[in-house]
Amino acid sequence: MIGVGIVGAGFWPRLAQLPAFASIPGWNVVGIASARRSSAHALAADFGIPRVYDDYTQLIDDDDVQVVDIVTPNYLHREIAVRAMAAGKDVICIKPLAHTLADAEAIVEAARTYGRRLFYADNVLFTPALRAFKALADAGTYGDIFRTKSINGVGVPHGSWFFDPALSGGGCIVDMAVHGFAFLDWFADYAGVHSVFAQASTFVHTRYPVEDTSVIQLRLDDGRMAQTEDSWATPGGFDLRYEAFGSFGHGFVDLLYGHPIRSVVDRNVEGESNATRYHAVDPHHIKDGHRDMMQHFLDVLVEGVPLESGAREGLRVMQLVDASYRSIDSGAPENVRLVTDG
Repeated sequence: MIGVGIVGAGFWPRLAQLPAFASIPGWNVVGIASARRSSAHALAADFGIPRVYDDYTQLIDDDDVQVVDIVTPNYLHREIAVRAMAAGKDVICIKPLAHTLADAEAIVEAARTYGRRLFYADNVLFTPALRAFKALADAGTYGDIFRTKSINGVGVPHGSWFFDPALSGGGCIVDMAVHGFAFLDWFADYAGVHSVFAQASTFVHTRYPVEDTSVIQLRLDDGRMAQTEDSWATPGGFDLRYEAFGSFGHGFVDLLYGHPIRSVVDRNVEGESNATRYHAVDPHHIKDGHRDMMQHFLDVLVEGVPLESGAREGLRVMQLVDASYRSIDSGAPENVRLVTDG
């Protein structure tokens, strides 16, 4: 059993990560730390977690904790991750890796310095429907892929700290576009990106100094195009769509309505994948990939399988976030050179 300690007791541990850990033999949630003691005790009671800590350093110092899972506001990621790695712990860090590129780079450097594993927890790469979608693309179903697109929208973030750029790092780009970047980068097999052009504004949450709507275009080194459209201005629900356009056809996944994959190939003939469904009635932590993500992280630790989402993936996303904000400031495309290793 791998002992994991969770830092943070908000929305995401309850919805996704604790249900995922509880469903996987091999993980043992040892304790939870949060400054919000009542929330931590409530989660501990609901999920049978034996220990509650007032201070995350107490959790890190617990010899039964081998992996520290960071599910806190973005500005705290660096402080907790570096402290945990210095103490000999591996780290799972929820997206984004940090609230600034500099902090993300510091986390990656700490992983190198202390020889620890850094697991980047973005569930997009592990969502069953999207993995099936990529397998179709990799098999040549759509021909040569020349354009990909991601759309991620919510009506409002689930915490007030998201609206404070000192705590979050920005608005919907650092919160939602990170999912789009992860998908686009993965779908392109981590090819080089030449430039990033971003536009953003605030239409709904005008009381706050962060963007709630953005459209970001990537131009890859080989000329392919990718785009992510992201929003905190989708009142009434979510918007989660992913598309790929190729020389033979077009594939589309809608993660809001039943997780179907719709394929149109050649002369507008529907592909057989049109009828595929991925257990849309399953709990969130299953259908949106959280369970498979945590299973993969366990397999990396126990079986030594290659890591699919770690320092490289998290840092590349933050490089794209940084380039996006630079592009908004300049009003022009910004060049970027993404890291190729972790």
